[in-house]
Amino acid sequence: MGGALEIAIAGCGAVSAVGADVAGLREAIRNNTSGLRPVPRFTGAAFQSNIVGATTVEGEDPIYELADRALREARHEAAGRLENIPPARIGLVLATTKANIEALERLTEDRPCAVSARRHWQAQWLAEDLAAAHGAAGPVQCVSVACISGMLAISQGAKLLQRDLADAVLVVGADCLSRFIVAGFSSLKALDPLGCRPFDRDRAGLSAGEAGAAVVLVRGEGATTIAGWGGSNDANHLTGPSRDGSGLALAIQRALDAARLKPRDIGYVNAHGTGTPYNDAMESLALRTIFGNACPPVSASKGMFGHTLGAAGVLETIVCVVAATERCLPGTPRLTTPVMAEVLHVPQTGARVRHSLKLGTGFGGVNAALVVRHE
Repeated sequence: MGGALEIAIAGCGAVSAVGADVAGLREAIRNNTSGLRPVPRFTGAAFQSNIVGATTVEGEDPIYELADRALREARHEAAGRLENIPPARIGLVLATTKANIEALERLTEDRPCAVSARRHWQAQWLAEDLAAAHGAAGPVQCVSVACISGMLAISQGAKLLQRDLADAVLVVGADCLSRFIVAGFSSLKALDPLGCRPFDRDRAGLSAGEAGAAVVLVRGEGATTIAGWGGSNDANHLTGPSRDGSGLALAIQRALDAARLKPRDIGYVNAHGTGTPYNDAMESLALRTIFGNACPPVSASKGMFGHTLGAAGVLETIVCVVAATERCLPGTPRLTTPVMAEVLHVPQTGARVRHSLKLGTGFGGVNAALVVRHE
């Protein structure tokens, strides 16, 4: 769980289905637009749906490109906080679930596959190469814990700062679309043929997505800080969450305790919101457990850019940052009939939020919660 030391988000970068930078993400939030679209390479008997959150990034090493672009944007925004920090005091934490697994597809199908792409199917090598390219000669870590990887990477980066092992940490989440991933979710019958509709009464599954998302963490004050985090593992099922939401509720309570806050202090919740029947039902119960009938506004972002796996926690934390900065709470794209009254259909403008709560869950019963403070 988080401690008392101030950990600031000094810069953000994002490449997703709604744009090549944070500006594109900001515009999508304002307009409540969805970047999900049909992609021909995911058409066929092996795929339950070809509607995905694809970026414009192409090439033989897409995951490196996604992560590299996001890191460049985040470092540019944080340049003033980084300029006097030596490389040996800059760390990097990578979050990914599959790394460049597409390289294995290329090799087995005798398609061109760059040397770097072959190297980057190993997540740790991807982390090391990103660190070398971005001047991070301090601690380098890789987190791969299903769909909460991005949120755990942020907490790992904060811990490196708290323990004085670094003065700045580059946290980057990245996963790219591949036939392996889309076919894998199809085999679980987890995809919505019409595209994901989080918290909708008629939701039928998720939509796979790809993204690169990065934040620069530094010690000290800032416009946005990490106030606390918490995690849990309900050990319910290999893929299914605990039906009563107790594991996620425990993670939320731990995050609130670490931030020294009460439920009433939270002004906005960015849910995990995969759009699967079990996840959204469980998450709704967890929110009721913590907030009762006084739940703050809630939205889910995966109808905007899909489930971006290892990037999701970082990307959706950036959504919280943009929402508070722009005073525009995001809507829930593709939502028609919400299962909770607190779920926002469309953006809520003019909202002032002091604390946001980001939630995440994943295969194996893992749960995470992150409290973000906005000045």
